[in-house]
Amino acid sequence: MRKYIFFALIAFSLQAFSQLPPVKLNQDSNVVKQLFFAGLREKMSENFVVASTTFNKVVTLDTKNHAAYYELAGLNLRLNKLSEAELNIKKAIDLNPGNKWYLRLLSEVYKRNNNMVSLISVFNQLIAIEPENDIYYFDKANAQLIANQVNEAKKTYSEIESKFGVSRELTNARRRIDGTNATESDIVKLLEGNQADVKNYLYAAGLLLQKNNDAEALKVLLKAQQIEPKNFEVNLGLADVYRKQKNDEAAFASLKLAFESEEMPIDEKVKIIAALFQKIDQPIVSKNITALGKSLAEANPKDAKSLSLYGDILYQQNKLQDALVQYQAALKLNEQVYAVWEQVINIQTLLGHYTDAVKLGDEALTIYPNQASLYYYMAYALYKTGKYDVAQNNLKNALQLDVDNKSLQAQVYALQGDIFINQNNFPQAKLAFEKAIITEPDNYLIMNNYAYYLALKNDDLAKAAKYAETAANAMPENSSVADTYAFILFKQQKYDLAKTWIEKALQNNSNKNGVYLERYGDILFLKGEKDAAMLQWQKAKDAGNGSEVLTKKINEKKYFK
Repeated sequence: MRKYIFFALIAFSLQAFSQLPPVKLNQDSNVVKQLFFAGLREKMSENFVVASTTFNKVVTLDTKNHAAYYELAGLNLRLNKLSEAELNIKKAIDLNPGNKWYLRLLSEVYKRNNNMVSLISVFNQLIAIEPENDIYYFDKANAQLIANQVNEAKKTYSEIESKFGVSRELTNARRRIDGTNATESDIVKLLEGNQADVKNYLYAAGLLLQKNNDAEALKVLLKAQQIEPKNFEVNLGLADVYRKQKNDEAAFASLKLAFESEEMPIDEKVKIIAALFQKIDQPIVSKNITALGKSLAEANPKDAKSLSLYGDILYQQNKLQDALVQYQAALKLNEQVYAVWEQVINIQTLLGHYTDAVKLGDEALTIYPNQASLYYYMAYALYKTGKYDVAQNNLKNALQLDVDNKSLQAQVYALQGDIFINQNNFPQAKLAFEKAIITEPDNYLIMNNYAYYLALKNDDLAKAAKYAETAANAMPENSSVADTYAFILFKQQKYDLAKTWIEKALQNNSNKNGVYLERYGDILFLKGEKDAAMLQWQKAKDAGNGSEVLTKKINEKKYFK
């Protein structure tokens, strides 16, 4: 089985330190626990600065929380704050001596700051904990070689031979140090000889990357790839170098090769794909992340995490039906992931499968009876199926279960307003929408919808115009919002300004919406531009607007409400 080299300074290699067994928190405090797991969530989302802030709060509340200090150390290492990382991991070790995971992270810190003497000491401690793990001995010898402790390195190799016997790896390692001082340049030169050991190449590449010598690191990694083309560590290193050189095609080609290796841990693949999500709007990332996600899911059909991650990719690309298939398969394997339940219900509502959404929501509630957002999704599906009273009950539950999530509360109030409108209870609808706007004043879509309802009812057009103007100025690229404002201005007989906004709506609408075109024609007609109005009305009809009123306008060349 391949041994991981501690000296391979590749960006992706840091991910391995996150793969730890569950830890027990020292202080049985709900606040500490909530902060700790919030920090883990932020870390998994690659929000390292936020995660670091969160774990700092944990250690402020619980000064003996060694797990939190460990997480802080890992985050500071990712953020290249080596001094802070060293302080954090030493504190963790002071609180929990003998933890091999903590010592491994300390070795990574010393490797990054070139503290070879201290690194040797750490490997001695790891050897005491796991005396049968030969990789610690080899890495100790490598550290001694870098520190120019050639004789000590030879002694370590003799210890390896005595304990583990002679091996090709040991023979090659001994050849490297015969009569040399192991500087960075010396090691690269030695690798140009007959040393067909991939571990050595990874080690040298790590040194070169540490010195920002990407060009030489690339040469070394390419030689390593010739020896073992399917070595995932080598291919990850190549991907990282190509990425730094802005050679995206080569980077993704190397990344795909790494993913094809069965030796590459699934969790590491998941983390790399998750990190790419931040750039999924870039065409080259979108194309390649799909291929990576698909290969991960196909290679691991019994792994719920892999399936749901591929579902996330498809969802982001608006391939809802395909995403639904992946999420449903993930649920069959593991029903204990709430986010997947929510995504399935969300997609079913987006696809108009409201009955299925209600059925699945009922099933989810038996497992997660206290999830406010689940009641909201259920309420929306019930609303779309005409079950208004049951929907309202679900919305009340949502409000009671989550009093802190202002965004969700605003959505709940807005949906209550929609339901009241369908029940012909406009006074209650107005109250609900007003609550929504007070709760989340910068939710401009809710503001826009309320303004439109007011205009339809000819109720307080001044307020409708105020809300619509605010929303339109905040979202100038949104054609629906621009159309709402144009509609209200039209009702206020402000035709010049209405014309400006309906033209913005059409400018941002690539589908040539027939309703917008008809409204444009109405505005032009009442401005006295009758020929231009006729032209827009005809365009509206050609775009698929088949309303009888529009046909009457065209036939009689007049405006009708």
